[in-house]
Amino acid sequence: MIFVSLILFMIIYAFASSAETDREYGLVIPQVVLDYWETHKVDVQSFSSGDLQASIDWSANDSDVKNQSSCGSCWAFAAVALVENISNENDVSEQVVISCVEEGSCSGGWYGDALKYTHDSGIPPEVCYVYTATNGNCGNKCSDPEYGLFVTNYDYYGRWGVPNSSTINSLKNLLQTGPVCVSMYVPADTTFDRYDGGIYNYEGGPISEDRGHAILVVGYDDSEEYFKAKNSWGGSWGESGYFRISYDDVTDDVQFGGYACTASGAYVTYYVPVELVSFTVDVNQNSVLLNWHTLSETDNYGFAIERSGNGTDYQSINFVKGVGTTSVPQSYSAIDENLPVGRLFYRLKQIDFDGQFNLSNVVEVKIQSPKKHALVQNYPNPFNSETKISFQLPGFEFVSLKIYNIVGKEVKTLYERKLDAGYHAVVWNGKNAYNENVPSGIYFCQLKSGDFETTRRMLY
Repeated sequence: MIFVSLILFMIIYAFASSAETDREYGLVIPQVVLDYWETHKVDVQSFSSGDLQASIDWSANDSDVKNQSSCGSCWAFAAVALVENISNENDVSEQVVISCVEEGSCSGGWYGDALKYTHDSGIPPEVCYVYTATNGNCGNKCSDPEYGLFVTNYDYYGRWGVPNSSTINSLKNLLQTGPVCVSMYVPADTTFDRYDGGIYNYEGGPISEDRGHAILVVGYDDSEEYFKAKNSWGGSWGESGYFRISYDDVTDDVQFGGYACTASGAYVTYYVPVELVSFTVDVNQNSVLLNWHTLSETDNYGFAIERSGNGTDYQSINFVKGVGTTSVPQSYSAIDENLPVGRLFYRLKQIDFDGQFNLSNVVEVKIQSPKKHALVQNYPNPFNSETKISFQLPGFEFVSLKIYNIVGKEVKTLYERKLDAGYHAVVWNGKNAYNENVPSGIYFCQLKSGDFETTRRMLY
């Protein structure tokens, strides 16, 4: 009986030990960042170490410690922890960052990309997409979040690369104004995994580069020579989710404090209020019709229509003027034409007269490749000065589009090269290959692509 109890104890202990040390990391520093620090020098800021405070602790502004669990998402948790701290927002969605940042996943990522996403698109509240510890899908986030948390400024490449002896004071200098995302390596000897308090000081040997970890540094103390950091392994780990680490670990194999990134100018944008009752898009071949309706408006200058090819980087493509202030329902529409094949994302930026703005939910569309070749009748026809010739291709292929006169002589080559699948258009101005006006009469437009050939009659 004693032997059986001993075996059970050993199994339970082994299981608990395995769970305790089976931590996930996930920091992957992009090659573009590594290359950047091969060719750039650190921008050394002028400061005196004697002017630095003896200790700082920004953790009072922190949100609750969270747990990345079995997903290599420390890069997202560190960045979100930073923007939550500087904005005093307690809980925004790490899952949105993991699922919507194309360069990141549960297999790893870069907090610079997470900060870029925060700057460009904003992070909604946690309830918009609750953490699943999986890659998830960006399309699964809520379509109408209450708000988005943005930052005005952020570091992408970091303030420096691999840490060295000057990093201790440089990191302390950055901490004068707020917390900092940094990199470190987690030792394989499990001493860090099992950390439960005190000042951690690694005494082992080299650490594999695939054990990169991202954390948020929230303070330091010169009297005991440590940095204080917020981890993403839950509140039961370490000192209620935090750890203190010796200054020595900046320059040893842990390389604590590398690739330091900061952010500032955090602000919350509340999305278009209930007055915007609908925002829809309809696809017609390579054109998108956008329609939206409001119940009422207050100081509405108008709507900038923004488009993105990846759901992150948006640019304004059109502007529709609002009616100012009204309690009468309004309807608006706009069309976006000559679009490439692929996924597109649209949103409305509603702008007030004072420059304040709100963002609508994002609507995704897909421009499909045509199923077959086609040459559309030119318009206008007949024409006087110029006419538009449209055609479609089901795949990437070589295209010949030429104009012939009534006796079959070639007049002008409009296209003779490879083109992408999709919808294409070109304007013919009634001139020949020598840029001379052609005489009035009947002309033929011929499209050839692979085995496909067709002709349209035109009157000039």
